[in-house]
Amino acid sequence: MILKIILIFIAGFIVDLLVTRYTRAIAEKKITGATVLSGVITVVNFVLLTVILKDNAMNGIFNILAFAGGNSLGTFCAMKRV
Repeated sequence: MILKIILIFIAGFIVDLLVTRYTRAIAEKKITGATVLSGVITVVNFVLLTVILKDNAMNGIFNILAFAGGNSLGTFCAMKRV
């Protein structure tokens, strides 16, 4: 269970870095990059949501918190870098 939570946290971190790159691609009007990232982000989010919601209610809550924590750290790191 702990390993799964750590992996979901890391996945949340990576997803948020991808979302930041996607937003930058849109701002810079890079159509191909934004299009590819949009598709990748959508697939990854649905896969992760399926994995997160598959567990029972208590584990699901921990998975959601791990994903949200990874997203938050990803945003922080991406914003510090810019």
